[in-house]
Amino acid sequence: MIGPHRIVRHEFPWGAIEWLAGAEVGNSTELALARLRVQPGKSGDTHVHRNCEESIYVVDGEVECGIGERRIRMSAGACAVVPRGAVHTIRCVSAAPAEVLLGYSAARRDYALAEG
Repeated sequence: MIGPHRIVRHEFPWGAIEWLAGAEVGNSTELALARLRVQPGKSGDTHVHRNCEESIYVVDGEVECGIGERRIRMSAGACAVVPRGAVHTIRCVSAAPAEVLLGYSAARRDYALAEG
């Protein structure tokens, strides 16, 4: 879809997410794309997507990505893929906010907080 671009932004205590593509924005029926900004020392909720994979690409800063039992430290240019159904979280470990691009293999991703 080409045309005027709309961004849907949500603010959280840990940072913000801006939806660039997907069902929430209304410009894709096959995938979702978001820009995530995480404040230093903060992390989003530990969660799971049961209907899609998630790609995590670090644009700026450094993050620790928890995928299942693994902890992966990632800096600008690094990419990781979270398998469908894997519990995961992202924490900013740099002194400045981290910027991350998130790609999803579904336009309307399922989201559930992880138990425990």
